[in-house]
Amino acid sequence: MEEQQPITQTDEITFRDLSLKFREMFREILRYWYIPAICMALGVAYQLSKYFQYVPVYPASITFNVDEDEGGSNSGLSGMLGQFGLAGVRPTRYNLDKILALSKSRRVIQETLFTRINVDGKDDFIANHILREYKLAEGNAKGKKAKGPFSFTHDSLEIFTKDENEMLLMLYGFIVGPPNKPKEALLSADYNDDTNIMTLSATTTNEDLSLALSQRMFESLSRYYIDKSIEKLSKTYRLVSMKRDSVLGVLKSAEYQLANFRDTHRGLLMRTDQLTELRLQREIVALTTMYGEVIKNVEVSDFSLKNKTPFIQTIDTPIEPIAPVKLSLVRKILIGLVIGGAIGCVVVLGRKLLRSIVA
Repeated sequence: MEEQQPITQTDEITFRDLSLKFREMFREILRYWYIPAICMALGVAYQLSKYFQYVPVYPASITFNVDEDEGGSNSGLSGMLGQFGLAGVRPTRYNLDKILALSKSRRVIQETLFTRINVDGKDDFIANHILREYKLAEGNAKGKKAKGPFSFTHDSLEIFTKDENEMLLMLYGFIVGPPNKPKEALLSADYNDDTNIMTLSATTTNEDLSLALSQRMFESLSRYYIDKSIEKLSKTYRLVSMKRDSVLGVLKSAEYQLANFRDTHRGLLMRTDQLTELRLQREIVALTTMYGEVIKNVEVSDFSLKNKTPFIQTIDTPIEPIAPVKLSLVRKILIGLVIGGAIGCVVVLGRKLLRSIVA
């Protein structure tokens, strides 16, 4: 007798099985339709509460361009500088990422915060305007209640108290925003990879504050970036200028000594007198030659400094009135319906799955 082969069953799921399963799930949702309906109503209510509590913000953006030195036309300058001992000044491309990093640096933001502006008829530090606008002045950074609304009274950071430092650090974190939520920052910067045009934006709930904050931040950032870019060349220019003034002072002194010697020894023909006069003349010639070389160094250094100074060109600046950014009521309702409905369906199907597991 031949042995009968065992029938093997596979775990393959056919399209018919999937269709039946989805139909069963759909019927379950229809059976308990009120659960998704309740979740949708709650989702819409939550989105509506966010809509009516939302305060419109005013974005003020400045677009600008940084003149970049590609180094092609100034190759002759490096050779000329090498003749005067000033080699090493090489044309470099300005790093836009460096500007982005500086825009979030505490050094630049501090300078911006302690400039005085007029908002709603009140002249004060930008820091104090932000504290009042966002009601941050009622406690310190650790959440301890203060005796009264906090306010910065001076801009001397070196003599700040501990409470002032804590409030400053809290305010700095509030302006740059959380690292994982860049959209919550009051200040932001970015640039276009194709055009290298940079954008600096300030977004607050006060139109005047947004305008002033973006403008002062742009000024502080530009000034600090330019100063740091030419710091080495500025130091070289100061040194050669000091050398020029020093040589000129010694030359003038030697010329005066020679003139005084000739006035006091008029008509004397002693050899020692002639030797002194000869030494003074030789010293004047040497100093004159040295002074000419130093003048060349000063001119080359001055040309290099002016040539290497970054040129930041403003393209567009914000003007009043600024259109506020508002939320869309329809969009909020749709979000509440979709999220609430999804949560309700998950709850219904989860109950069915739980019942089947228990059974």
